[in-house]
Amino acid sequence: MDYNVSRYSLLTNDRGGLPGIAMDPRGERVTKKRETESFLPLTPAMFHILLALADGEKHGYAILKEVARRTEDKVRLSAGTLYGNLARLESAGLIAESSRRPELVLDDERRRYYLLTEFGREVAVAEAERMEEALGQARAKKLFRKPKLA
Repeated sequence: MDYNVSRYSLLTNDRGGLPGIAMDPRGERVTKKRETESFLPLTPAMFHILLALADGEKHGYAILKEVARRTEDKVRLSAGTLYGNLARLESAGLIAESSRRPELVLDDERRRYYLLTEFGREVAVAEAERMEEALGQARAKKLFRKPKLA
């Protein structure tokens, strides 16, 4: 699998193509797999944010806490990194702002809650598979010891 770090913009076909079908710069139809892979590789911050949202909606501070807890404080996102990435992920359609809110007594009206979109889940899965493939290659080159069994 090839991964291009740069992003391409999806164009529409102005030569009689079906409306809503994504087209690449050459006018060829973009497959869903190619569209998903156009986001790869994700930055570590983006991947951790998508992982944090994989099991449900969260607000920004909860995402920060989830990433720190899950990584045993090995990854700590700054507020600037978090909110910049949330904006990028939202504009790319990988996450969306949730319209559901907790009860008023449990909520702060300033909080924005985010959810992982189906497309965002597909991109996160593709990134996990890409990393798994790279890890397999590293193991084949004996860069890793076999994982310890519990």
